[in-house]
Amino acid sequence: MNLSDKEIIELNELCDRLVENNLSFDNRKRLESWLAQSAEARKFYVSYMDMSVSLGYFADESLAVVDNEEELSLKGKIVMFCQTWLPYAALLIFGSYLYFSLPLDIFQSNEESAMFENNFENEKESSLDYQGLPKPTVAVLTKSVDLIWEIKPNNFSANNSAFSPGSFSFSSGMAQLEFMQGTTTILEGPVETELIHENAMAVKFGKMRAHVPKVAVGFTVDLPMGRVIDLGTDFGVDVHREGSAEVYVYRGKVSYEGVDFEGNQVLKQLSAGEAIHLDPYGVMTPLDMPTGNFIGSADLAYRSLENANRRRNAWLEKSRELASAPSTLLYYGFDNHDPWARILKDETRRDRGAGDGAVIGCNWTEGRWPGKGALQFAQDNDRVCLNINQSLKSATLAAWVRLDVLEEHGAPLVFSRPSITGALGWAINADGKLVLEIKTPQSFEKYESAVAFSPDRLGKWVHLASTFDGKTKWVNHFINGRSFSREKINQSKLITLRKGLLGHFQAFPNRNPDRSLKGSIDEFAIFDSAWEEGDIRELYEVGSPRKQPF
Repeated sequence: MNLSDKEIIELNELCDRLVENNLSFDNRKRLESWLAQSAEARKFYVSYMDMSVSLGYFADESLAVVDNEEELSLKGKIVMFCQTWLPYAALLIFGSYLYFSLPLDIFQSNEESAMFENNFENEKESSLDYQGLPKPTVAVLTKSVDLIWEIKPNNFSANNSAFSPGSFSFSSGMAQLEFMQGTTTILEGPVETELIHENAMAVKFGKMRAHVPKVAVGFTVDLPMGRVIDLGTDFGVDVHREGSAEVYVYRGKVSYEGVDFEGNQVLKQLSAGEAIHLDPYGVMTPLDMPTGNFIGSADLAYRSLENANRRRNAWLEKSRELASAPSTLLYYGFDNHDPWARILKDETRRDRGAGDGAVIGCNWTEGRWPGKGALQFAQDNDRVCLNINQSLKSATLAAWVRLDVLEEHGAPLVFSRPSITGALGWAINADGKLVLEIKTPQSFEKYESAVAFSPDRLGKWVHLASTFDGKTKWVNHFINGRSFSREKINQSKLITLRKGLLGHFQAFPNRNPDRSLKGSIDEFAIFDSAWEEGDIRELYEVGSPRKQPF
């Protein structure tokens, strides 16, 4: 569609302001949107910028030959130059636009016209591709405490998720977002907000505090009746559902720009220690600065650590309960080990340490909580040797696992020597399915879940559990406390972990015995009965470092 005369004038003015570095934020968004949607606008823009650069070079050359001692000032030279050449430039740009806008057969032969039409079709496809590109990352979630999401942001998975422009909300909890331009914001639920770009956001309701370094000066927060523009500061906003808001400045300065219910412009610059109230109609009144109204990054870090400690203490209590339970055959908590330890302690402490594992090659690393231990498996020979010298007609296996990569041969969790009937293999295959393999006298049986490990789960702690129920003849797989699949047992009657390896394959069919897990294990347990889903969910919820709503 051709541009109208009015659109040409507006587009020319936007380009003028862009070249003069005098384009407002709203007009910049208008120009970007226009260029993204209109091929005609892009042609005009390219022609304008090409001419602008050419005139700039020509101006430099023309002014350079004028003698420095001439009475004409530099400002006068530029004015005379612009008066002389800009009308011609405008005519040239307008003429170029007419050239591309008028019917093609005026200027071209049929062959050339067909060629141009093909190019135009390619350009239309290119334009569609341009509009379909992934949205850029504008902020990263770096800390959170007890978040309960209502609308999750784009690309959300967990902490360190990269967010693209878009809206999200949560009903409770706190979140720290670090914008790509450098601003750090703390959001307190309930809150609804929108990420606009790498240095701007909108708060529709809820509390937000911003720490803005000098590199991010100009950070903007849109409110229902206006906006707050940072001038190098630390400030907070509290927006109520009915549309009123407060703005508090803790350090530096901010500028508020808005309109009232009559359409009058409202402007105010606030310094440290100042605050304002804005009613739903945009009317502004001054406020006294409150104390303790917003939390900062240090407060959030403290609360995050306090929350983690509280949850870890709950897990420690559950851990001691599991270790002492008669149904627990083996329990590795991976806690309270020296960094050089080569023995993985069985917390049940039965049979004089017969359940202890021998650590080979693995390195100790941090687990699910700060200060908690875990074993990292990185090299192909890494493993933990263990032995449970009995056969089980029913059993539950459970572990906290973090996969760094999922290789083409999959990721081994625990395998016993395959020459024994009932030999057990527990792994994640290359497709991300949780698999339980069991040796029968005649063959090997395999019980697979649906796809459990998608790429977004790599690098994150995940709770895995599988049950073998010899009474009901079912195998169940669980991911993060939820039943993921259920399969009927064929011929298998028992399982065993004699001569077992944790985090390493053994020579099962189509398994490479020279490969290990590429990741970390934080907790591993075997119980002598098939647990119900409710018990496994409790095990996950108590063991999770973050509160999990169900």
